Amino acid sequence: MESALAPPVRLIEYPNDLSGCDSVEIGGKRLLYMCSNSDAGKHFVIVLGYYAGQREDFVTKDLIEPVDDWSRAAIKEVLARSLAQEYADAQVFFL
Repeated sequence: MESALAPPVRLIEYPNDLSGCDSVEIGGKRLLYMCSNSDAGKHFVIVLGYYAGQREDFVTKDLIEPVDDWSRAAIKEVLARSLAQEYADAQVFFL
């Protein structure tokens, strides 16, 4: 039975290896993101979402809570302040 007060959250299952991700704390949650390694000049950032624990199935998977639409602008500002200067004008993509 689902609660009428809290909408269900869709979690993304990700292979149990987040070692390539960077993170930043936002509101007590750990936001996971990855930066491009291109020397071509145009950089981008992929925001995976908030780390939400692990799930054991046949293999262990990390669970990631997607970023809601109304938080994306604020997250872009936080990332702009915390990333290296070369990513100042980077395109930000959300999963």
